[in-house]
Amino acid sequence: MKPTTLLTGSLGFALWAALMLLLVYPHEWITLANAPVVLILVSSIYSLLLPLGISLALSALAVLMFNYQMVPPVHTFHVDLQEHGILLITMMGVSWLVTYLLRRQKQIAALERRQAQRTLQLMQWSEKLREVDHPQQLLSDLQQLLLSLADGTRQFFVGFGSIEVDLLNASQTKAFDACLQENKALGKSTGRYDNLEDLYLPMRGKSKAYGVCVCVGDDLDSSETLWVRDAQALLDQMGLACERRDNLLRAQSARESAQTQQTRSLFLTSIAHDQRTPLASIMTSASAILEQTDRLSHDEIRHYAELIQEETQQVARLTDNTLTLARLSGEKVKVPMQLESVEDMVAAVLQRLRKRKTLYIPTVKVAAGLPLVNCNMVLVEQVLDNLIDNAIKHSGVPGSVELKVLQQQGEVVFQVSDSGQGMQSQLKSKGDESRGLGIGLQLCKAVAQVHSGRLEFSSAASSGIGVLATFALPSTIAQEHGA
Repeated sequence: MKPTTLLTGSLGFALWAALMLLLVYPHEWITLANAPVVLILVSSIYSLLLPLGISLALSALAVLMFNYQMVPPVHTFHVDLQEHGILLITMMGVSWLVTYLLRRQKQIAALERRQAQRTLQLMQWSEKLREVDHPQQLLSDLQQLLLSLADGTRQFFVGFGSIEVDLLNASQTKAFDACLQENKALGKSTGRYDNLEDLYLPMRGKSKAYGVCVCVGDDLDSSETLWVRDAQALLDQMGLACERRDNLLRAQSARESAQTQQTRSLFLTSIAHDQRTPLASIMTSASAILEQTDRLSHDEIRHYAELIQEETQQVARLTDNTLTLARLSGEKVKVPMQLESVEDMVAAVLQRLRKRKTLYIPTVKVAAGLPLVNCNMVLVEQVLDNLIDNAIKHSGVPGSVELKVLQQQGEVVFQVSDSGQGMQSQLKSKGDESRGLGIGLQLCKAVAQVHSGRLEFSSAASSGIGVLATFALPSTIAQEHGA
């Protein structure tokens, strides 16, 4: 017995005992006229503290004591039916009626409090499911919530699959799988497989069940029917949360698939765009040499041959960029990195530009005291080569392309600027696409991402002329290695 129940019961008996003493030893202000009112008042109080059957019995004893002590002839149970019979019958009826109504009202109030508590638990559970990314992780919380609703009076098992639930026999496992497949409750009072010994409640989503709660035993009374209703509501919330998660994953997968398709289309378009120009120049030069050999001078033939060589080198660079970008676009890419000198990488890029006999060699300014950078030297040199090559193509003015290397805010920053056509503001975040789709610029973005760096483009707001390409790599790792 709970301590609170024992305390209230003791208090109820104490009030009844006080009433009995008052009737046994009445004071001068307790008369035959007002004693019934006192009796009914006190009985209505202790009836709130004691069970209904005991309260009715004690009220009957109190009326008998009133008859014995105060109704003439006193100290006897003889009753003059004509004079006092109606009084005693009325007292007994009113006392019992008040006791019953008060106990009933107390039960209704307790039931309402319990329902309010369950409603609050349902609301809190719903909020919790909305905030979590993986509802399946809340299975243990669901079990605890169901246990608290049942007040520990019922045994049950909850799981997303029959293999996850231990202690199920063969028939229970079969019923579990049937409930999961049909997405409907099974067992007693469900209209489906009423001969089952247990009750099976599904975690219902709109399209399928995501799990099952097995309620062991079929002896459900009216109070436990309310528990089944609330338990089904909790399970349905879990099922809908799991379904929302599945729909979110499917939508995300569809978006990623569409984005992959868009990237693939852009990839192929970029390859075709970048290789069309050098291939057309190669074909034109080769056709000129083949068809006009007799009419061309030695210098003109040499010019066409050098043009073919230069454009072939451009195709080779585009091919290298394409292969590198394809490799960086794979899943779980691991790029080997080590500490490299910024000065050595810049010198290697300039040397390749001179070998290609580029018309506009950029002006280079490298700040002193730059730290070593933890990177893949080949990829970084490809980025610098592509940015410089892109700037030279769109500059049109000798000496206008400039490469600056400096350190700022924990980064080693490579800045390539030109004086060519600017970009539209809405395209700056995407790269230099306003000046032509380039597979090389996509490669630059991929390399920046692999190195946890950044690639940005900007144009002068006032004139709209020229582009500043900023390629930044984190220097914190390099400094730690240097230390």
